[in-house]
Amino acid sequence: MDAKDPLVQFVREALLAGKSRAEIQSVLQASGWSSKEADSALAAYSDVPFIPPVPRPRLRLTARDAFVYLLLFTALGISAWQLIWLIFSILNLVLPDPVDYAYVERQSADQIRWGIASLVVSVPAFVAMTLYTDRKIAQDAGHQRSLVRNWLTYLALFVSALSFLGVAVYVIYSFLKGEITLRFILKAATVALVSAGIFVFYLRGLEDFRDEH
Repeated sequence: MDAKDPLVQFVREALLAGKSRAEIQSVLQASGWSSKEADSALAAYSDVPFIPPVPRPRLRLTARDAFVYLLLFTALGISAWQLIWLIFSILNLVLPDPVDYAYVERQSADQIRWGIASLVVSVPAFVAMTLYTDRKIAQDAGHQRSLVRNWLTYLALFVSALSFLGVAVYVIYSFLKGEITLRFILKAATVALVSAGIFVFYLRGLEDFRDEH
């Protein structure tokens, strides 16, 4: 919540006047504010016995954070996509379809080269940026409150969850059509595992920079 918000300013003045949080909550609700709005305004200040009220740390937005995290998540996206296609291409060669094998063999060989080339660049970039951000957070916990990091993490969770659910739907659909093959199952498992891995990896870090309202 914005510190210049009239409700937040009212809470600050009430705390300065020595009013308890319970009193402030009660009077706000009696004045028509919802319980959630009152809680959000009170949460703008730390529950520490000190005058003036101590503001809680807020999410921040800087150009440096935008550059670092956009690069990090772009490298993540490229790495995940190219890893999936690399495995797909290998499966096409190992478990060929006799009908289109000649075409798929040429296409898969080219995709393998592109996949390896992309991973050689994107994976080190992702690892380097991840180590860089972890080091910065260790030096200054304020880096956890990057607004860009927050939004991109939730975006990564959304895309990975959507991919996982999409694979599940397609597997069931193909099963009902009787089109399940070993190659299909392995490709579906590849997408599911990569998506689940990304989801679990970033889900663990959400508590570190939960949006404070």
